[in-house]
Amino acid sequence: MNELDKNIEVLEWDSNFFDVRVGRLYSDEKKVDLTKISNFDLIYIHSQTLLENSKIPLYDKKVTFEKKIASEAKARETSQVEEYKGELNEELINLSIASGTYSRFKLDPRLSNHFEKFFTLWIKNSLNGKLADYVFVYKKENKIVGFISLKKNDSFYQIGLIATSPLHRGLGIGSALLQKVEEIAKSEKNSKIIVVTQLDNETACNFYKKNGYQIKSKEYIYHYWRK
Repeated sequence: MNELDKNIEVLEWDSNFFDVRVGRLYSDEKKVDLTKISNFDLIYIHSQTLLENSKIPLYDKKVTFEKKIASEAKARETSQVEEYKGELNEELINLSIASGTYSRFKLDPRLSNHFEKFFTLWIKNSLNGKLADYVFVYKKENKIVGFISLKKNDSFYQIGLIATSPLHRGLGIGSALLQKVEEIAKSEKNSKIIVVTQLDNETACNFYKKNGYQIKSKEYIYHYWRK
């Protein structure tokens, strides 16, 4: 094994799913030279800063938002939001896929053919409890037009997926879904919620800011493919 390969974390799940050898490298250097790697086909490079003079494609400007839930926060109307415990259906699959519009797995042309399967599996594993503790949906005329998934951690909750049907945006559905998960956090005395999106997704960033979320951190993710 090349010496540089030893600093790269092997990602077994990604390797099996994408059928290539995938690794992850966290770097605090402004320049990364991976030309001598031998044990990987694809490496995700995570960096807190933009790489200098890099020809490695940047596929994700990841931004993490955080909101601290005050115990005295006023409750808002969420009667149309309900916990979903049913089977995976086409409505949820389509919403899940829509939530990944800015995903690096869609933007990278060598991974994009796996994109829809990736997000379908994500919502499937959210419903079966592997990736989420709660899935809430918003219904209009008995159709699911919005949903959100939520995972409980030791000191915070994390939103996994959230999406609203394109035909029902601008109606406050997303805010109602956020309010519901904030109620859960408040009731279980967990005062912090984390959600990740992409900096290029200005609509999502403005949405979270409007709902009281603040930027906690930014990270740049590059995909290096060994030729």
